[in-house]
Amino acid sequence: MISRRKTLQGLAGASLLGHSLLANANPNYPERPVRLVVAKPPGGLDDRVARAIHVEVEKVLRQPLVIENIAGGQGIIGTQNLIRAQPDGYKIMLLNTKQQITAGAVMEKTPYDLTKDVTPIIAFASYRSAIIAHTSMAGTFQDMLRFAKSNPGKVLYASAGVGTTGHLILAVAAQQAGADMLHVPYQGGGPASAAIMAGQAHLFYSDMTTALHAARTGRARIVAQSGTTRYREAPDAPLFSELGYNQFSNGSISLVGPAGMDPAVVEKIQAAVRQACAQPALIELLQNVGVEVDLVNGAGLRKEIEDTAAQWGPQAKAVLASAGK
Repeated sequence: MISRRKTLQGLAGASLLGHSLLANANPNYPERPVRLVVAKPPGGLDDRVARAIHVEVEKVLRQPLVIENIAGGQGIIGTQNLIRAQPDGYKIMLLNTKQQITAGAVMEKTPYDLTKDVTPIIAFASYRSAIIAHTSMAGTFQDMLRFAKSNPGKVLYASAGVGTTGHLILAVAAQQAGADMLHVPYQGGGPASAAIMAGQAHLFYSDMTTALHAARTGRARIVAQSGTTRYREAPDAPLFSELGYNQFSNGSISLVGPAGMDPAVVEKIQAAVRQACAQPALIELLQNVGVEVDLVNGAGLRKEIEDTAAQWGPQAKAVLASAGK
């Protein structure tokens, strides 16, 4: 992962920068509504983020930003829909980088290459993740891995589906510990989280908002989390880095388009997002859905996509192959 700026650093000048770029970019764009593909079902983190940003962004663009949920294949179907579109800026996609790269890695032949088949526009948000455990599981996350090692097949971990980040993270943790845990895939994060709270599974990796909701029910607790400092609402849960998992970092959310977009159109979308993300109302709205404003330009986003693919693509294939998926 690239080094990302702190949440609000540099936002003071973002509005002025946005106005400048909007004035210099292609003056004819956009002349009609822009469609924003969300490659996940309604209600999940990606969808919540898209609905949080779309009002402020369309105010700047002065055209509707229409959200299209095109779910299926852990984001693969929506991504295919994007890359087949004309690169005119009228169809863009919200990209949850690590999730969509690992999802493609479980296929024998991924139908696209995110390092080549999209135009990176801008990364604008990052989010924390966490591992939650049903309250029947005692001790720390490391204690649970030791229990799983001594009791093969007795610990069940839920995921939002085969090849999701949650599947991969817990498979990697189990493999590194020599533990034998049973993977139980569900049709989305909501059912997986519900399974934890019902005691039908023991562990689940999710975004922090989902984890906090589960913990507040009293039927689950947070046992590990991403980030460089412990989250204020989960002060007792150790960081992944404290447990030796330095590769388990925050997730990032960005906008991409089909390959070959006009740089002037890319600049105009970048400027609109920067201007929107400088608005206190949007900053608060994003925080309410569990993410922080974290701006990275198109070149930085391209490097992030390439680095994530290089790190997690082969590892996903290896881990999932050894686990029999």
